[in-house]
Amino acid sequence: MKSPLILFFAVLFLLFSHHSEAQQYAIEGGVGIGGIAGKKHDLGKAEIYASLLRRFTFGDLGLDFATGGNFIPGTRSTEEPGTEILSPNDTRFGAIALLYRRYFGDHFFVEPRMGYTSLSAFIHTDDQRKIDRSNLSAGFGIGGTSEYVNLSLRYQYLGRTSDYRGLKDGILVESVASPVSVILLRISFRFQLK
Repeated sequence: MKSPLILFFAVLFLLFSHHSEAQQYAIEGGVGIGGIAGKKHDLGKAEIYASLLRRFTFGDLGLDFATGGNFIPGTRSTEEPGTEILSPNDTRFGAIALLYRRYFGDHFFVEPRMGYTSLSAFIHTDDQRKIDRSNLSAGFGIGGTSEYVNLSLRYQYLGRTSDYRGLKDGILVESVASPVSVILLRISFRFQLK
């Protein structure tokens, strides 16, 4: 878990310390709302995020931090006699990603990204256990921008959930490892560092 974070901070230092000119830097902060890609999930997904970007002649390079979970609180586990199967779609996530934003004209961009994601869920057994799994993640976004506001649509593969088996009041609670991807409509506000 520490190695990917050390790598990200090392890359961040290298990207953002060279030729320090404040006009080249921006911070974006916003929200994303959407759902699980390719699966029905009535609770939806939402995130809050912040990005630190540096402008180059070939586009922006940046580091994106995000955290999210179900848009509507709750879970959609399925129950069978003596067994409760937790839905991987209800997983919470925390992510850090390196991104490259390539502009086309003044207002449109594409944005591939790669990073690290932690998927977690609370298992309400006797010990209130939280399970999590670390993953490499990848995504792609398209969007438009004005001077202060960005609107984008992003697909993100978050990784796989954890396997888990435990008892709760004599009922077997089970989580089967499954891939999770989201599609989110993101809106953010951009602040140039002066």
